[in-house]
Amino acid sequence: MAGLGQNVGTQFSLRSRMNGSATVGGQNIATWYFAEQGTGPGTGFMGDRQIPSIHIEPIEGQLITVDFFNQSMMPHTIHLHGLDVDQANDGVPETSSTVYPMQSTTYQFTAPHAGTYHYHCHVDTVLHYPMGMHGAVIVRPPDGSIDKAWAGGPTFDEEVLWQLHTVDRSWHSLSGSGPQTARFHPDGFLLNGKEEPGSLDDPYTKVVFPLGGKAYIRMINAAFQWARVSLGGLAFDVVATDGRPLPTPITAGTWEIGPGERYDLLVHGTQTGQHIAQIDYLDDYSGAVLGSARTRVEIV
Repeated sequence: MAGLGQNVGTQFSLRSRMNGSATVGGQNIATWYFAEQGTGPGTGFMGDRQIPSIHIEPIEGQLITVDFFNQSMMPHTIHLHGLDVDQANDGVPETSSTVYPMQSTTYQFTAPHAGTYHYHCHVDTVLHYPMGMHGAVIVRPPDGSIDKAWAGGPTFDEEVLWQLHTVDRSWHSLSGSGPQTARFHPDGFLLNGKEEPGSLDDPYTKVVFPLGGKAYIRMINAAFQWARVSLGGLAFDVVATDGRPLPTPITAGTWEIGPGERYDLLVHGTQTGQHIAQIDYLDDYSGAVLGSARTRVEIV
């Protein structure tokens, strides 16, 4: 399941870190991220990169606890985007609370309908978010199963999470927003924190599933740009958006996803072969392609 299905539960412990790094465009840039609680520097998504952050997999209908320790030198919060939590647990500083350096808090909520959501820091969001302080929330069905989208929903043989992200490298030396962040000029185009060629064969990004089987791709657009997604000529069914099933799936060959949106795609393995999936990041005004990230889709 491309690393998914291993963090299912009702209790999670996260910490914020501001000592990460990533290589984008041949340049080493600073990243900030959420890691699992523990000692040492910690890591983000799938334990081998420091952008984006670690993902969690709560169970629908269960009371979920997220213990958060701010192990950094700036205030942070965890905002549970789209999970419809109450105000006290929403992680918006102006309406709930702020977690200051070396302090902690606990967020609690009842996990909503099984689906794809995400979380992020809501302090100085315009900078903290693109620095990498965001991660996925995959709500599992009430029985905790990891091969089914929701109770009564489609089953699948492979499941992959795609977190779309763009970088303006000039922002990664900043400590706060201001005149320098009035314009975002993307010069790095990532998929799960990887640019090409790393994204092509990243084990947590490429999609490999059997002939006659089904693959489930969960997409989160954590970029400031719209993106257009295609699977190298493969058709797919769009079955859910923002954590909720569509009344009727939509069959498509390309799909556009806006900033902050989530879509779930179901792909049927009707013929063996290798395809190159492409994420094109688009200019908001002209629709021109600013840059792309690619990975492989293999039906074996």
